[in-house]
Amino acid sequence: MITLHLGEDETARRGSLVVIYEGKNISKDIADSILECTYRDSINEFDTIDLTLEDRYGLWIGAWSPQKGDKLQIKYKLTNWNRKGTIYHNLGDFYIDNIDYSGPPDIVSLRGISVDIASNIMDSKEYKSWEDVTIKKIAEDIAKKCNLELECDFEFNRVYQRVEQKLESDYTLLKRLCSEAGITIKLYSDRLILFEESKYEARDPQMKISKLDCKDYRFSIDDTDTYSGCRISYYDYMLDKKIEHTFYTKQRPGYKKNTQRLLFLNHDAAVPGETQQQKKEYLLKIAQKELREKNKTGITCSLTLMGQEQQLSASDIVAVYSFGRFDGNYIVTEITTDYSEYQHSISLRKCLEGY
Repeated sequence: MITLHLGEDETARRGSLVVIYEGKNISKDIADSILECTYRDSINEFDTIDLTLEDRYGLWIGAWSPQKGDKLQIKYKLTNWNRKGTIYHNLGDFYIDNIDYSGPPDIVSLRGISVDIASNIMDSKEYKSWEDVTIKKIAEDIAKKCNLELECDFEFNRVYQRVEQKLESDYTLLKRLCSEAGITIKLYSDRLILFEESKYEARDPQMKISKLDCKDYRFSIDDTDTYSGCRISYYDYMLDKKIEHTFYTKQRPGYKKNTQRLLFLNHDAAVPGETQQQKKEYLLKIAQKELREKNKTGITCSLTLMGQEQQLSASDIVAVYSFGRFDGNYIVTEITTDYSEYQHSISLRKCLEGY
């Protein structure tokens, strides 16, 4: 078992992995054979676990030979970290999708993903169509078919006259539609989660990080594809004319005020709503979502931290300070934890205002 001992006495900090394989706790059985364990938690991808073990007795290539789809439940046990006692970080449920043997010495590497590969949400290519449907309804249909629990945390339920799934996986279809609607999709522990990042960004920070906390850091300002506003147009057949509406944000990320650059969109589908005001509000929502999607990576950060007692996850908000112009609230977009050193490599982007 990967175990960190910081000191010799019983009150010393300790960290160790707890591994449940197909419902059986095998932590003690593999305690001396775990070489590495890396966990990757991403805001809009499935999570992964990579477990590397020494197979000195030939069990993993013989009697214990793993099968693709076998279930792993992983926790990290912290003892006497910042306070006396034991706490657990639940990394989630994973399904083995890659098995690799090498040697000498005999090594087995297992890779698990946070979605059951038997659900076919990622692999099975489907052909289906929906008429007069919302994105939530499509998600409900897919979750039911793939036996996944659906969690929705978004307000703008985009409406479609027609959606066609042309020999693409359910996951690919949902990811495409969610991107258009400003929704983030996540597969985690047999759950299909759809949420608006803007709602998460409005939360209070779960952690504070200063320059002194970091082993290393990097901040970047991306100039390639950011805008100060979005102008959306469509042709209204009832009025027989082209209609335009513009959504402006408070400030273009990383730029001084009043730096103008517009994103132009042409909406070629029917616009729901009985009045012109309702149609305008719907179109401005689309413009707002498109603008946020373009601008959200305007200011990004990557940093390395030593492990904490508090569990940090993708989509958490952290307050970054002592970095001058880059101070502020950031959302965690990805965090990779190396449990052999209990060290976090974290990717973040600055929370947006005015969207």
